[in-house]
This record gives sequence, C-alpha cells and structure tokens, in this order.
Amino acid sequence: MQGWTDEQLMSGWAAGDEAAFEALVHRHAAGIKGYAMRLLRSPEQAEEVYVEAFARAAQTGRSWTGPSVRGWLYTVTHRLCIDILRRRQVERAAAPGLIALAESRRMRPNAEALAVLGEQARLLEDALQELPQENREALLLRVVHGLSGAETAEALGLTRTQVDSAVSYARKRLKRILGSQAVAGSQR
Repeated sequence: MQGWTDEQLMSGWAAGDEAAFEALVHRHAAGIKGYAMRLLRSPEQAEEVYVEAFARAAQTGRSWTGPSVRGWLYTVTHRLCIDILRRRQVERAAAPGLIALAESRRMRPNAEALAVLGEQARLLEDALQELPQENREALLLRVVHGLSGAETAEALGLTRTQVDSAVSYARKRLKRILGSQAVAGSQR
C-alpha cells in the first residue's frame, strides 16, 4: 500500500480494507498532530483533535468525495482546533485568572527537536507564536505541512490569493522577529 495515493487508500477503506485506513493514518498522523499542537499549544488537546479527525475520516470514508484527502484531513483538523480555541475564549472571559495561566503554558519544542536544533528550535517556535493567528495557520499548512495553495485555502476558508498574502506576510514577519532575536542574543 506504500505506492497508493491517499484517495486510493480512502477508497480501499470504503471497500472494507482496514489496512488501507491504517496506512492513511500512519501517513498523516505526525502532520495532523503537529499542526494541532502548534495551534493549540496543548499536547492533550492536540491528541484529542488527532483522534477526532481520523474518527471523522473513518466515518466519512464510505461517502467521501473531494479533490484531496490530505486537504480534507487538514480542513477537519483546522476546524476542530478553531472550535477549541473559541471555547477557550469563552472560558477565559468567564475566569480572568486563567489568562495568566494559559500564557505561562507556552508550547516548547519536544526533546528530539531540541537535541537536533537546540536553541534554534525554541527561537523558531517562539517566533511562530508571535505571528497573527491567520498568518501562522497559513504558514504552517502551506510551508511546514506542505499543503497546496488550494488545500490551504480550503482548510482555512480563504481564497488562494489571501493564503499567498498571509504566507508572504508571515515569512517577512518571521525574518524580522528572528533577526531581532539574533541581535538581542548577541547583546547578552
């Protein structure tokens, strides 16, 4: 099943082939979890989103139609994350003391990333968190997770032009942020 496209795997699942679905999950698990983690900054909630996204894929498998399984998976993941972020806003409004707690729980790179990239991984994650949400989401989907412009636009509910603009802005802003971090680091 290694040479199968995502669409072939989804069709295999629709025909009752459980191995096809397992291959689909294996192929996209890391990307889906990573995207959810970067948006939510909570390993527990990212895991919940990952499980729910693939549960929906399993339920939809027999009736799925569309141009891109990968794009559809990221669309589902994005919408689940947005739902959680909206619930957080309501919860924060109800309990103002939680804002400080949430800010103190900023996501940090995992141990493997730190071992490989060291301080650069932390600086990049910090810089990503400084981007406006729409720009961060577009950059993560388009550049980090490799979705096409059309898939990213579908996932975010934007036009292709808006995605291109958001990614361009995010890249420029990241360069400025990382540049200022480098200057601040050299002055220590």
